[in-house]
Amino acid sequence: MNNEIVVGFLNEHRQQCQHTSVSNRIKTKRSCDFCHHMNRDISLLMSNIHGARKTVDVGLALSAIAETSSYQPYKNAGFELLHQEGNNESARIKNTFENMFLKGYETVIIISPSVPNLPLSYLESALSYLRKKENNLVLGPLKNGMFYLIGMKKKMYETVNRSDFFNKLNFYNSAMRDTTVNMIKDYCNDCSILPEWYTLKSLNDLKKLHYDFLHGIGWKAQWTHNITNELL
Repeated sequence: MNNEIVVGFLNEHRQQCQHTSVSNRIKTKRSCDFCHHMNRDISLLMSNIHGARKTVDVGLALSAIAETSSYQPYKNAGFELLHQEGNNESARIKNTFENMFLKGYETVIIISPSVPNLPLSYLESALSYLRKKENNLVLGPLKNGMFYLIGMKKKMYETVNRSDFFNKLNFYNSAMRDTTVNMIKDYCNDCSILPEWYTLKSLNDLKKLHYDFLHGIGWKAQWTHNITNELL
């Protein structure tokens, strides 16, 4: 076990999947494959972090409805498997941090499930920031959501754990993003902010992913792009 772990939150497609709006607009059963293919690309992205499994552990936070057995190949490939715990996204984020710190990690980074083409350099930058003694927290803001990445050291978690810090944290509420960033800065003056990225939740987002893929922008999310290319 290493001191650092990067955990990718995964989605399972269901009736009220957050990609329902995309599904309804495309009106095809193939859209049900989105979650599955994004999970694959998120896993491949994490596998390419410098030192993955050697100096940096990688983990997958499975949704409550996921069947662990179907993710056995990921475990065999060196991923830590855990389940998301909590009644809402804020609670699931908080509990994932808590469980990883209780397990013994000193640095934990969580990635949103809907950014399969996130640039690898953004992940590397997040790790680099948190390796500096003076940095305790790093955030990756979304253009069309709240955060695609939240990372912190154990001592930062211990500082904010008894406050309402985690109550406002989530991946998708864009209306509260700037307010939440300002609130976080009240807790942590040395918070590092990564470049903005975007989450996949509309037809325009899929078109942008297609454009970025063709022009070499971001991670080559081959699986997500393949199905997107079929549907557009």
